[in-house]
Amino acid sequence: MGTQKVQAEDIDYSAILWREEGQWNGIKVPARQALVLDDLATLSKQYPGEGGVFAVVGVAEEFFILLRHDPRSTEAIISDSMAILDWDLAADAADLIDLDWEEDDLEEFEAIGDLDMLHHFGVRKDDVLMICENPDLYPDLQIAEIMKRIGAEAQWKKLTNR
Repeated sequence: MGTQKVQAEDIDYSAILWREEGQWNGIKVPARQALVLDDLATLSKQYPGEGGVFAVVGVAEEFFILLRHDPRSTEAIISDSMAILDWDLAADAADLIDLDWEEDDLEEFEAIGDLDMLHHFGVRKDDVLMICENPDLYPDLQIAEIMKRIGAEAQWKKLTNR
């Protein structure tokens, strides 16, 4: 089993978002800075955030990773669990959160990770699963829907021109 190394040209979008005084803020992250998940997590720690700081990276129109960092922990959602087998960045996300997984348990187009990490924003685990399992939504539309539900839609659109 070999994973494909994510290259800068594989990055569809990468950004960091945080909420401060009730307002969403964000920055684009250059693709080369999103290639190493630990670097992206470290970069996200530089920003304040009510409810945590989020880092998002989309890869090859196949999946996205959503990281949430707060002073106590780092959490992650991988939009398609099968990406763990195919892409080094997804495998790194699984390692970052000490995800316990078995290859036989992975389901295509099913999110995996800390699926309840958005509950502070009213997005339940079932909502994340429903969004990521929707066959009509590509990963960029899935993350856009999540951003809409947590109230960061306008900032997301500014950062990604989507």
